[in-house]
Amino acid sequence: MKKYLAFLMAVLMTFAFMTACGNKDEGSENNNENEITDNNNEEPRKIILGTTGSGEPYTYIDENGNWTGCEADLWAEITKRTGWEIELRQVGDTASLFGDLGSGRVDVAANCYAITEKRLETYIASDPIYADAQVVIVKPDSSYQTLEDLRGKTMGVTAGQAAQSTVEAIAPDYDLEVITYEDSAAGFLDCANGRVESYANTVTNIEKAERSQGLEFRMLEEKLFGNNVGWWFADTEEGAALRDEVNEVLAEMHKDGTISEIVTKWFYQDLTELISDEWLTATK
Repeated sequence: MKKYLAFLMAVLMTFAFMTACGNKDEGSENNNENEITDNNNEEPRKIILGTTGSGEPYTYIDENGNWTGCEADLWAEITKRTGWEIELRQVGDTASLFGDLGSGRVDVAANCYAITEKRLETYIASDPIYADAQVVIVKPDSSYQTLEDLRGKTMGVTAGQAAQSTVEAIAPDYDLEVITYEDSAAGFLDCANGRVESYANTVTNIEKAERSQGLEFRMLEEKLFGNNVGWWFADTEEGAALRDEVNEVLAEMHKDGTISEIVTKWFYQDLTELISDEWLTATK
């Protein structure tokens, strides 16, 4: 009898041990499954991106919310490399866009904006993406070859663009009469028709006008200035951290030629070759 009881107790203990081990293994498997599920359900990082979406080749948002242009292609590549989710926010004009950036309603202002001293007083910029030179145009058959030839003549500029401040600064040296236009298209047309003798703008805007308006100009060889172009962030710890992450991706895209390819697609030349340390960068 005693031998029988001892045998029975041994069997029960063995069964209990096996059951406990089975529950432990099952629990471990369930924990692993939960960990995998949690990782798979992790939401991508969301970046609120502001842009005017006003026109190609820069940035254009159509009535159906489709985004095209140089900015759209650049950010499509960034999201592919980072896994970030972009919440696109269209803002009516430049002043409103930078206002939204300052108030935190957007995380980044992406609109092919020049890196300028004035903006660097309030915001921080990415490293340059490409550069856009400010030049002076005249009619193709014009006799004007240099700025000195334009002494005492008229020069049109678009209000609010970087070229306006450049032209206004040199105007006294050349006795220029500066004519300001609210609409670049109207200014280009006046220059083509001889109503102003010259017009100052960026290479990309000029080439866009020639293609879209069917106009033809000749650029003076003397450049007024060059603008490095970048993206803008709030001057906060969060803004600086995001800027640094974006710069890492931009460096990769410069190195493998992706930015050159995208910029050339939209502007018909590789404007990354114009990036210069002599012009404003993110740090000066």
